[in-house]
Amino acid sequence: MMSHKNSGLAYIGVVLLSAVLILAVFAGFSTAFGAASSTVSTTVTVGNATPTVTSVSLNNGSAIVLTPNATTSFNINYTVSDNNGCADINTNNMTSTAFRNGDSSNCAKPSPTTSNTSCYLFISSTRTTSTCQASVTINVTDTVQIYYFADSTGNNSSTFSTDHWEAYATAHDASDASSSATSTSVDINVLTAVNVTTSSINYSSAGNLSASSTSPQQNATTTNAGNSTTSLQLYALQTLATGTISIATGSQHYATTTGQSFDAGSVALTDTPVTATGFKLLTPTATNSVGTSTYWFLNVPAGTNQDTYTGTNVFSPKWSQ
Repeated sequence: MMSHKNSGLAYIGVVLLSAVLILAVFAGFSTAFGAASSTVSTTVTVGNATPTVTSVSLNNGSAIVLTPNATTSFNINYTVSDNNGCADINTNNMTSTAFRNGDSSNCAKPSPTTSNTSCYLFISSTRTTSTCQASVTINVTDTVQIYYFADSTGNNSSTFSTDHWEAYATAHDASDASSSATSTSVDINVLTAVNVTTSSINYSSAGNLSASSTSPQQNATTTNAGNSTTSLQLYALQTLATGTISIATGSQHYATTTGQSFDAGSVALTDTPVTATGFKLLTPTATNSVGTSTYWFLNVPAGTNQDTYTGTNVFSPKWSQ
């Protein structure tokens, strides 16, 4: 009986010892897992994002109305975005142009071939840019100055009725990646205008005229100040007068070719517009003036009082093919 009892006690001792050892092992693992740590390096290479050009517009999408015998400023607006951030946009390497779409091959590109009739490059000194928007976007406004004789387009144009005008914009980033876009179409309106470079017709330039005498020929030069071919209408807005005394409007004559006289080859001026026969100015294609003269005479009627008479004659354009 004693031997069995001792054997049982021995077995219990082994079990208790095993339990202690197992607890010790788990305690060791727990201590090891809790105390030990290690670092893992991380890396990523962010690639270059190509900038995008959007929302291009010319003159805010409205038709372009030119100014006679001058240049007129119009805006090109566009948006540039770069997912690498605004600082990656190369604002010194952005280009915009305004062009007649029939000339797109020469103008809708970073290095355009400009033309005063169909392709205009923005003026760099006029550029404005917004502050950075949403970390990736800037808004750009460029300005072009378009001459009075730039090609008209659309239904009223006799030469480019199926063409229109558009804006082109391109942008680059610091890695020289680029993209571009064009605007919707607008038209340049027909501008029919003239400029009379002669400020005054002085019939007494060679000396005072006496009653029943005729002045020598006086010249008045008219230039085309628009982008269409034009003829000329003439009339007296105010006849020659001093106080209540006047010289009849028909006492002034004009001709469209030199070498005529008051009595032959000239036409009497009227109080209502009359188209001058044989007068036509072609459309300018450069800043050199396209002009010609009309030739004027005055016959002072008998009985005209001695005095200085003044009046106003109107030179009015009339569109002509």
